[in-house]
Amino acid sequence: MGCGASKEAPKAAAPAATPAKPTAEPAKPVVTPADPPKASAAPAPAPAPAKAPSAPKDPEPVKSAPSATGGTYELPKIGDEKFDAWLSAQLAASGPDVKDTTDFRYLTFSEIPPFIDLHKSLMRKNLTPELFAQLKDIKSSKGYTLSNSIQAGVLRPHLGVGITCGDEECFELFKDILYPVVKGWHGFDPATQTHKSDLDPTKLTFPEDIASKFGTYVKSTRIRAARNIAGFSLPAGASVEDRLAVEGVLKEAFASLPEPLQGKYYPLGGLTSAQEDELQAGGFLFQKPGPMQLLGAAGAGRGWPDGRGIFHNDAKTVLCWCNEEDQCRIIAMEDGGDIKGVFGRFCALSDSIKTASEANGKSLMYDPKLGFLGTCPSNLGTGLRASVMIVLPELNKDVHKLEEICAGFDLQPRGSSGEHSAAVGGKWDISNKQRIGFSEVELVQKMIDGVGKLIALEEELAAAAAGGAAPAKTPSAPAAGSSSYELPKIGDEAFDGWLTSQLAASPADVKDTDDFRYLTFSEIPPFIDLHKSLMRKNLTPELFAQLKDIKSSKGYTLSNSIQAGVLRPHLGVGITCGDEECFELFKDILYPVVKGWHGFDPATQTHKSDLDPTKLTFPEDIASKFGTYVKSTRIRAARNIAGFSLPAGASVEDRLAVEGVLKEAFASLPEPLQGKYYPLGGLTSAQEDELQAGGFLFQKPGPMQLLGAAGAGRGWPDGRGIFHNDAKTVLCW
Repeated sequence: MGCGASKEAPKAAAPAATPAKPTAEPAKPVVTPADPPKASAAPAPAPAPAKAPSAPKDPEPVKSAPSATGGTYELPKIGDEKFDAWLSAQLAASGPDVKDTTDFRYLTFSEIPPFIDLHKSLMRKNLTPELFAQLKDIKSSKGYTLSNSIQAGVLRPHLGVGITCGDEECFELFKDILYPVVKGWHGFDPATQTHKSDLDPTKLTFPEDIASKFGTYVKSTRIRAARNIAGFSLPAGASVEDRLAVEGVLKEAFASLPEPLQGKYYPLGGLTSAQEDELQAGGFLFQKPGPMQLLGAAGAGRGWPDGRGIFHNDAKTVLCWCNEEDQCRIIAMEDGGDIKGVFGRFCALSDSIKTASEANGKSLMYDPKLGFLGTCPSNLGTGLRASVMIVLPELNKDVHKLEEICAGFDLQPRGSSGEHSAAVGGKWDISNKQRIGFSEVELVQKMIDGVGKLIALEEELAAAAAGGAAPAKTPSAPAAGSSSYELPKIGDEAFDGWLTSQLAASPADVKDTDDFRYLTFSEIPPFIDLHKSLMRKNLTPELFAQLKDIKSSKGYTLSNSIQAGVLRPHLGVGITCGDEECFELFKDILYPVVKGWHGFDPATQTHKSDLDPTKLTFPEDIASKFGTYVKSTRIRAARNIAGFSLPAGASVEDRLAVEGVLKEAFASLPEPLQGKYYPLGGLTSAQEDELQAGGFLFQKPGPMQLLGAAGAGRGWPDGRGIFHNDAKTVLCW
């Protein structure tokens, strides 16, 4: 996983999901995934109709001064005139760096960057002027500086981590900035905690009955991590000599693997066309990162493709990448659910690289506090991601229950459209959330135990659906009235106690339902470090006091508006609107949030709309190219009807009235768009299967998910539905 690239602030417990590693524009019209797919994994499903907000596109590069080595290096255009001018001045003033190449320049920042609202990283959050002054002139023996380290985070504003390491010394030299970043990303404090490693697969508990269940339900298994060799630079700071030396050590390691793991090493610069096609077809090929992509902006793409390569065994159940993000990424994988066997191969790979390193008088990069070291702080500790692809058709009908079980084992479930979405065909990707503070054996064991629990519940639900006994429900504490509402456990004793007292003191809200309560906060929440949202950043005690008693004519309050951001600490926005009036009543908190998220200031700027497709310029020659290269296209947006509440604050009456208006709209569509409306509460089993197979079905949000925590799941499924035309080229939720 690369340094997190997310518009939402990073979760403190661990990165919620492995951010996709960027790839350069490939020579062939085939997209190469950053993490290779599981062995014989099914092709990725077509995109679902809705997606979470994505990171902004790469900024447009602008031509800049020739590099010291005679090439031309392009700075990104961030989009803020003053910041772009500052960057250009810093580049012009930067002296040559011995690591510069014809197509890459390392900048030397003479002062702390004048970060703008677009910069979201933990590096930006923790780098003070005093700390910059303290560290700016420090250089490792390999020549890596603070400026080198923060360059990617300065040039790529949306990154969640924003700092890279160029060699092993960086972790000590720059620990005053790295340790807070590690703590913010992982919830692990290297200043007070110690990491542990355990690569003994015999310690896993995986009894035959559980292994048999895994064999039935799990379609593929994969475990990956990075290994780096002490004494050589990491890719973001590597010299040509170090890069080639690393490749040499790794080739020795591959040559000494035991028979089941033996295979072939493919130098990236020496691939034949047939080899390239074969590696690309298997998802094994990685591309040069573009200069404005994460690894490219950090300098890891210099001297491409020399010293890079790919190894896999004959059975294609182990795979290694040489000198990509780290010196060596090791992956073990296979079809089926033999997680103990996969972990055994993973450990054998790690041991072989360690043995080859020691034979060359080297060792693996490892620190007692930080564990295995690597380029990005998001991958410290074990750096391990263990995942299974598993089919759970019954649990797929209750995403919240599945997520609830996974949370108990610190696992991350991902559906077809990412977090909090159902999975087409009931096929889920389940992986460990944590990286550091737990050993490899502990993390894989959590995976076994958690997935085993999911399988057991899946079988109970299947038996109940077939007429057997239904699984027992977990009781929860009764709330006001006759409802039973569960508060999340944030994990901070004082804050959890405060939440409980606020719930107990909250009066009844006319919008409450049997399974949901709106809280009324009597004071500004005592936010903790886990709270990352722009709402938390901008909500001062004075502003809370100013807005707390204001209520829209539909009954939506400030407390209603911030509830999701209080209960879901990792959210990046942290505030919702319940009706149209909110945008005026609460603009003193909403406008700063909008500015922080979009870089657009509603107080001084005006938006414009233009829905005339005839104004697009799309000549035939370009259209022809799109027809050749583009596999699918989607455009989506939201529309809401004035006079009715938004879902987070809607009454039953408003929800049904909105449905009525929309059904009239669907009935009056012109012929190519005509189709059928499916009320969510009236679906037959066949209709549900068909909609799910097409990625058209949406699920009730659990109470601790974003929409659920905001109240948008009340009264489910009444008033909800799905429309699509006969050709399935338009879709409405």
